Amino acid sequence: MIRPTILYQGLLASAASWACVGRGLLTALIELGADVRAISARGFRFDPYYPLPDELRVVSVRDAHRDAIPDVGLGFLHPPHLARLLGRKKFNQFSWEADRIPPAWIEPLRGGADLILVPSQFTCRALVDSGLEADRVAVLRHGFDPRLVKQRRVVSGGPLTFLSVAAPHWRKGVRELCQAFRAAFTRQDSVLLHIKTTYDPANSRRRFAFEIPSWQELFAECGLDDRSAPRVKLDMETLTDAGQMEIYSRAHVYVAPTWGESFGLAILEAMASGLPVIATGWSGHTEFFEAGADGIPYDLRLGGDALYEAAPGARIAVPHVATLADRMRWHADHPLESAELGQRGQAATSHLTWHNAARRLTHLIT
Repeated sequence: MIRPTILYQGLLASAASWACVGRGLLTALIELGADVRAISARGFRFDPYYPLPDELRVVSVRDAHRDAIPDVGLGFLHPPHLARLLGRKKFNQFSWEADRIPPAWIEPLRGGADLILVPSQFTCRALVDSGLEADRVAVLRHGFDPRLVKQRRVVSGGPLTFLSVAAPHWRKGVRELCQAFRAAFTRQDSVLLHIKTTYDPANSRRRFAFEIPSWQELFAECGLDDRSAPRVKLDMETLTDAGQMEIYSRAHVYVAPTWGESFGLAILEAMASGLPVIATGWSGHTEFFEAGADGIPYDLRLGGDALYEAAPGARIAVPHVATLADRMRWHADHPLESAELGQRGQAATSHLTWHNAARRLTHLIT
């Protein structure tokens, strides 16, 4: 049987989550024997020195146009750029964090790809409710690489560490996170909030409405710069995929008070690493996150400027700070029960690997 040639187009050289998605999926496809090449596009937090998988053949746009047309064009391209996708059959991955998408994207999605691949039923419904035909959408869940899961390395006698991997965007619930942590604990508690982020908007030349002004302003607003406040560690180090997975091994609880996720890759990675998770009880991650008491109630509101692009009628879910604080306090006071919840979550997500995602994709494209 002749293997189809696959040309991937999308952001790869970046610490952004959708670049991680591309690296994980392509590595798994190559390990399954697929004939894969990639155009590494520029995009959010692009870093030309970011390490890519050794086995991945990266080609230039010029060389891709000179070569024979690939059997499959696989993209993770912004909808207005779908005309760039090369392939006899075209498949584009799509993520969106609210329940309606920008109306201007429907026609590019309809005309630019044979099939739109989304990571959750939540995003599938958002597309269909926004006007895209259901038979043009398929769910392809994201995954993790079990080989990168690290053995837990929490220090005995050290502070109980709450970890949150979050861009400095309002949608990530960073204000609610800081407010809840301040409400639940004081300096007298042996706890630490570790925020793993990618940058500080205060250092950016261009500011966006969906960004917080700066981390220090947020900490001051929430009272975390006070002497009586519990400790916070802000981490802006650029990590490889393996390095990213390692930080989960040094934490006790993962917290994601997000206003909406198409999937929630960091939530999956935390659960796969055995961490108990506290997260908002709405959007894509709830399809693998068995919330229970750790699913934080929320208020649905119009997304407005919190979204990256205007999407009239799109809603987001703002979590209740008081309940979030109560659950953080509960995990600190019940370490054994907390750890047991982490073990259950790890078992429940063990099937969500990049290998299984790649196998499903090969069925979709052949």
